[in-house]
Amino acid sequence: MTPYLLDAPAVVSFSGGRTSGFMLRHILDAFGGELPADVKVCFQNTGLEHAATYTFVERVSQEWGVEITWLEYRVDGDNQHDYAIVTPETASRAGEPFTALIQKKQYLPNPRARICTTNLKIRTLDRHLKGLPGFADGYTNAVGLRYDEPHRVHRMKLDNGREEVVWPLYEAQHTLQDVESYWRGAPFDLELPFGSNLFGNCVGCFLKGRAKLELIAQEEPEALGWWVGAEALPLNTKGAGGRFRNDRPRYAALLAQVRSQGLLFQGTEDDSRPCMCHD
Repeated sequence: MTPYLLDAPAVVSFSGGRTSGFMLRHILDAFGGELPADVKVCFQNTGLEHAATYTFVERVSQEWGVEITWLEYRVDGDNQHDYAIVTPETASRAGEPFTALIQKKQYLPNPRARICTTNLKIRTLDRHLKGLPGFADGYTNAVGLRYDEPHRVHRMKLDNGREEVVWPLYEAQHTLQDVESYWRGAPFDLELPFGSNLFGNCVGCFLKGRAKLELIAQEEPEALGWWVGAEALPLNTKGAGGRFRNDRPRYAALLAQVRSQGLLFQGTEDDSRPCMCHD
């Protein structure tokens, strides 16, 4: 039996990237082109994705006739974690969900405490699903990690006892080459700059390698504006001037360096992480 035929109730975690789009296409095909009512597709928006990602999510929904629920993290009136269902028209484009989380937690995420992935994506999704009929006692969560990403599959940790995470692409032995081949022949594609995943997920994510961030700073410096502002927020734990990482300059310094000296780092570091921030 194909691993793309999910055990329901199930959710397809659609990141807005080519790999998860490839996964969704194969899941749709496994179900005969239309998902049953107890298989959902969700996109958790941080407000910091590239504009091309948002266009791609809408295009997938329209072209394939599949409903994609857009979710965003919120803090309620009692300062408790919450979420909201939004639309492509009302969705954040300036990092508001991420800012709300930082103000709630009063510290910035870092490579060892990735509160962004946990709260903005994983727990936001779970808050939504557990309120749906049939999902409260458990569900299958299809995550788009490929066969050529075994390190991410084996290191991924579950966040709650209700979900059973599955990796259909990994089980089907589909690789990046398969994904790229599919989209080369598709009638539409994810139109990120350079045709690569450099600008994928949160554009300025602190988990991206320095060489990638320098290139982003050179090509679209405005994309790092939110990250500069976040490191200047007055937080209880650090006061003004916190930082996402201690092993490299702050975002403001990185932007200044690229403006004055150009790119100092070259290459493509392996900055993938075993989390839901996948392609």
